[in-house]
Amino acid sequence: MNLDVDPSPVQQRRISLRRAARVLALLGALVVSLALAVGGSGGADAAPTALLGKTYSSTAVTGSPIPGGGPLVVSFPDVGHISLSAGCNRHLGVVEYSGSTLRISMLASTRMACPGARAGADDWVATFTRAPLNWYAVGHALVLSGPTNQVLLARSAM
Repeated sequence: MNLDVDPSPVQQRRISLRRAARVLALLGALVVSLALAVGGSGGADAAPTALLGKTYSSTAVTGSPIPGGGPLVVSFPDVGHISLSAGCNRHLGVVEYSGSTLRISMLASTRMACPGARAGADDWVATFTRAPLNWYAVGHALVLSGPTNQVLLARSAM
């Protein structure tokens, strides 16, 4: 009897998701360890210069997934401002830094109707940004962690 059966596409997807979750957890732990090793948190003054003018795109999400698959794209166009999109509308707001915490407020967005699963992307952004987020940036990676989600983002060439 041959027990070497290839997993079904659903099983392969589950295996891939488990591996992605493990990688995200390891990367998150690595980022936290590195941040603590080089002096703690991002710092109120370090954040604007470390993130200013950069755009990041999500590569992994733990917790509730982004409706429609995302990705979450986060940009820091100028000091004190942030731009986000999770596959539907673009959200612009104010960002304040306090150590390794960032608070996003005064979000305004475009009002485009998005079909299918992407229709829930705007609510996902609003929920994710409602509470303060912990942030860590190392090299080309940025990790944003909220009460229910952790998002690993990679720097984009946008």
